[in-house]
Amino acid sequence: MVRRLIIGVLVGVLVGAAWWGLREFIAAGVVCSTEDWDCLGLGLVSIPVGLVLGVLGAWLLFVATRRERPLGFAACGVAFTAVLTLTTVWVQVPAGGLLAGALGFALAAPVTARHPVGHTAGRD
Repeated sequence: MVRRLIIGVLVGVLVGAAWWGLREFIAAGVVCSTEDWDCLGLGLVSIPVGLVLGVLGAWLLFVATRRERPLGFAACGVAFTAVLTLTTVWVQVPAGGLLAGALGFALAAPVTARHPVGHTAGRD
């Protein structure tokens, strides 16, 4: 479980860094024009695309590291990360995407892990 948590946090930091970097590029007007609402349009399109690419990228990394339930782990981690990343819009945290990614995947690690039925039922 500890290995799953560590790998999840590392993948979460990668996903969070990608989202944070993209958000900074869009906000600075590097990849879009700040005239005629182009950056807002790009930002709105990048959200669902980023979610799908985040799940696919995390899934590939989890498959490569032979984690159990890789798709569920990736989807749950990205969902937690997305919600936590939205909170960094209102609460300014330096490099908030990195922290949100690490925390999101750290929360997803135990949620998506396999648990023996005897353990969850309270029997040995």
